[in-house]
Amino acid sequence: MDNPGYVIDCEREFGTVEKCKPAQREYSFEEAITLTGVGRFHLKLLLICGLCFMAVMVEIMGVSLIMPLVKCDLQSTIEQQGMLASAGFLGVVLSSHAMGFLADTWGRVATLRYAMMFSAISSIVSAFSVNIWMLIVCRFLTGFFISGGQACVFSLCGEFHGNKSRVRHVTLLSCFMCIAMMYAPAVAIGILPLQFDASLFGMAISSWRIFLIADVSITLLALCGLYMLPETPKYQLVQGQVEEALETLRNIYAQNSGRSSSDYPVERLAQQSGGASLSSVHGFCDAVRLIWQQTVPLFFRSRVLQTLNICLIQFMIYGIAQGIFMWFPTILNELGKESAQGSLLCTVLQGYSSPQNVPEDGACIVSPDISTYQVMITIGGAFTIIYLIFAYTIDLLGKRNLLIGWMMLTLICLVLLHYVTQFAPLVIALTLVMAVGNCGGLVSTMAMEFYPTQINAMGMCFIMMIGRLGAVVGSNLMGRLLFNSCEVTFWTLLGVVVLLTCMSYFLPDRARSKNTSPTSSTTQINSK
Repeated sequence: MDNPGYVIDCEREFGTVEKCKPAQREYSFEEAITLTGVGRFHLKLLLICGLCFMAVMVEIMGVSLIMPLVKCDLQSTIEQQGMLASAGFLGVVLSSHAMGFLADTWGRVATLRYAMMFSAISSIVSAFSVNIWMLIVCRFLTGFFISGGQACVFSLCGEFHGNKSRVRHVTLLSCFMCIAMMYAPAVAIGILPLQFDASLFGMAISSWRIFLIADVSITLLALCGLYMLPETPKYQLVQGQVEEALETLRNIYAQNSGRSSSDYPVERLAQQSGGASLSSVHGFCDAVRLIWQQTVPLFFRSRVLQTLNICLIQFMIYGIAQGIFMWFPTILNELGKESAQGSLLCTVLQGYSSPQNVPEDGACIVSPDISTYQVMITIGGAFTIIYLIFAYTIDLLGKRNLLIGWMMLTLICLVLLHYVTQFAPLVIALTLVMAVGNCGGLVSTMAMEFYPTQINAMGMCFIMMIGRLGAVVGSNLMGRLLFNSCEVTFWTLLGVVVLLTCMSYFLPDRARSKNTSPTSSTTQINSK
C-alpha cells in the first residue's frame, strides 16, 4: 500500500482508494474475546453470576435452618418435614432440563432473568403459607424456577472469557456457594431468635417468615444485575448474530480498557453455526423435536461415556455432601451434649432419638441454637478458603489432579471418623467429608469446557439435574442410614469415594498447551 503507482491503478480501476485496501482478516472467537482483556466488566460479571449462584444456595439451604420453627408453627410431622427439606431440590431436578433447553435456544441472560423473577415471587408467597402443604408447594416452585441460577451461570460466566481466564473465574464463581453458607446462618442469627406479637391478615408474624423474605434480597439483587449484562457474544455468534456479537465484544473492550469501543482491533468475526432457536418453534411437536435435538448430542458416541461418567460423579458427590449437610445441625447438637463427650461418632448417632411431635394445644416454643449457626458460618469460611486455593492452583496442578487429591483427603477423613473421639477433630473431619461437594464445581468446570457452545447450557443443566437428584436421594436416605447403621454407612461411603477417585481419573481435562494457539483451541472445542 506504500506504492504510489498501486494507489493510482486502484483509483483508475475502482474510482476510490478505499476499495483497494486489503480486507480485514477474520478473527476466531477465541482471538476476539482474548483481545477484550480481563478487567472491570469481568469483575462485574463475576459478581452478578455469583449472586445468581448464591441465591440458589440461600433459597435451598435456608429451609434446613427454619425446620424446627416450621414444625412448631405449622405443626408438621416428620414425614412432612422430609418432604419440605427435599421440595426445593426436587423442583431443581424437574426443571433443569427445561432450563438448559431455554438457555441454549432463548439465551442465557433472558432465561436467567425470568427464572430469578418467578423464583422471587414463589419465595415471597411461601413466607405467607397458612399450612405445611402450601409451604411445600411454594418451596418446590421456588426450586423449580431458580434452578437456572445454578447451571446456566457457568455457561454465562465461561462464555465471556477466553481459555486463559475461563477456568479461574468459573472456579472463583463457586466461592459464592460458600459465601451463601455464611450468609444464610448469619441472617438466621439476626432474625430467627426474634419474637413477634403482631399479625398480618389474621396470620401471626413468625421469625421464619421474615427470614424467608430476607433471603429473597439476594435473588432480587441478582435480577437487577442481570439487566446490566448483555447476551454472551459466543451464544450470539453461534446463533448467527455476528454484528451483535461484535458490538458486545467492543463494549467489553471499552469497559475493560477505559478506551473507546472504536479502538477495538477486530472488524470481522469468523462465523459459527449449529445453534438452535425458539423462533423455529410453532407448536408442541416442534418444541419436543427441538428439545430432543438439543439433548441427543450429549449422548453422541464421541461423548456418551464422558456424559455418563460426569453425571454419575455429580450424583454421588452431591448425594454425599447434601445428605450429610441436611443433618449436620442435628449431628452437631448431639456431639455437643455432655453425654457425648469422649464417645465415638457412631456411638453418639446410634443413641439418637427423634424429638416428640408438637403438642396439639399449640403451646410450642422453640429457641434456635445460635451456636450451630456459628459453626456453620465457620465452615462456610473454611470452604471459601478451599475454593480460593482451588482457583489459584487449578492451572498449576490441573483440574483432574486437584479433584483426585481432594478425594484422597476425603478418604483419610472417613477413616478418622471411626477412631476420633474429641469434638473439634470430629467436626473438622466431618466437615472435610461434607466438603467433597466442593468438587462438584471442579467437575462442572470440566464439563463446561467439554461441551460445545450450542449444547453447553443443556449439558450443564443436565448434569446439574442429575447432581441435584443425588442431593434429593442423599438428603432423604442419609439421616436414616446414619442414625440406624452408622458404621456400615461410613464404610460404604469410603467405598463410594474410592470409586469416585477411579472415575475422576477418566474425566476430560483439557490442558492448555503453550504451543497451542487460541484459534486451534477453539476449533478443537467446537468440533467435539
